[in-house]
Amino acid sequence: MQASSDPSSADWLVHAERDWWDLAVRGPLGYASYARLRFIPDPTHPGQREGEADAPYDDRSETEQLAVVVATLAKHTTTPEDCYFCVWEGWGGLEVHGAARIALPEREAFLFRGPALDLPQWEQALDPPGPEGLPIPSFVWPADRSWCIGNDVDPHFATIGASSSAIEDVLADRGVDTVADDPDRPQPGYSY
Repeated sequence: MQASSDPSSADWLVHAERDWWDLAVRGPLGYASYARLRFIPDPTHPGQREGEADAPYDDRSETEQLAVVVATLAKHTTTPEDCYFCVWEGWGGLEVHGAARIALPEREAFLFRGPALDLPQWEQALDPPGPEGLPIPSFVWPADRSWCIGNDVDPHFATIGASSSAIEDVLADRGVDTVADDPDRPQPGYSY
């Protein structure tokens, strides 16, 4: 996993015909199926705050949970060794050298590239290493674009777009909390 200096690999996201919020939260349209990786369970009543979630938090970091999904999706791409990872530049104190700045609307990001299965080491991808490491990626996709994960900083979930068989495999993995998603319907959200 290393910084990537070529911003053209993210042009398809930068120029996606989608409202910036929907792109950041739900990723690009055009996939056969969608799912959500829930870092915490969905709210059960209006006005609920994240700290009032009805189930305990997963002990693993969000990046570790995302890595489980990416490992499943790696079986559904012809380019598992060539994937892209964006990190939102708005995280405080983030110093990235050598990475292209991706001009995503309202969510500019830095671009990294590496094998899908290197995501568990994502936090150490800075060169030189930073004291905090990298926060969770905001987008992940393989070079063949057979799937894409959108993960905005605000919601309690990441959205996965992929083939129907890839989404079936993601939903079948009981190691993470995933549910089917419909990009035409609003998602549940916590109050802030």
